[in-house]
Amino acid sequence: MNNKKRAFTLGEVLVTLMIVGVIAALIIPIIKNAQPDKQKLMFKKAYTNVERVVTELVNDDDLYPDVGDYMGFDNTNAVTVNDISYSGNTKFCQLFAMKINVVDDENINCPATPGGNGTYNEPSFITADSVAYYLPSTSFDANATITVDTNGDKEPNCFFNASTCKKPDMFEIFVGPDGKVGVEGDLEKEYLQDTSVIRSNSKEN
Repeated sequence: MNNKKRAFTLGEVLVTLMIVGVIAALIIPIIKNAQPDKQKLMFKKAYTNVERVVTELVNDDDLYPDVGDYMGFDNTNAVTVNDISYSGNTKFCQLFAMKINVVDDENINCPATPGGNGTYNEPSFITADSVAYYLPSTSFDANATITVDTNGDKEPNCFFNASTCKKPDMFEIFVGPDGKVGVEGDLEKEYLQDTSVIRSNSKEN
């Protein structure tokens, strides 16, 4: 009987490793592309939440009745809900917070605490899914801007920039006095276009 043990040669091992490397190089990008982009998904969710809340508010005749020249959110006259009065330029922010799942409803900042260069130091509120919402003080004489940070206070805390912020976590959503919701940014439109029709309601008016 031949008791010689057969082993792999160095050449066979190298060929095997090379084949495994080629397969890995082909498969890894496919796997990465198959994984959902968390910030994209969170932005879509935040956008849907904004649409839902805005629709509920603008169609509530008790909160925003059509009176005279007022035909929507520009009616900043006082309304009372649960014995609390809401009015003026913070009315929309306060009522919006009332309609969404806020983590700490005793610490709502209306409007969000501003920082420098168009940034904010503190959000208006943070929702249960850890998205930070920054709502302005506005009389709705023009479109209002809601800024969402899809991962709260975690980095990178930046808007899309081809050079400095390719994977942003902050996005802008525009709300018109008539309750129309839309986006201006190309990335926001790209994120939304596969699931919803973008109603561009930018600052044209």
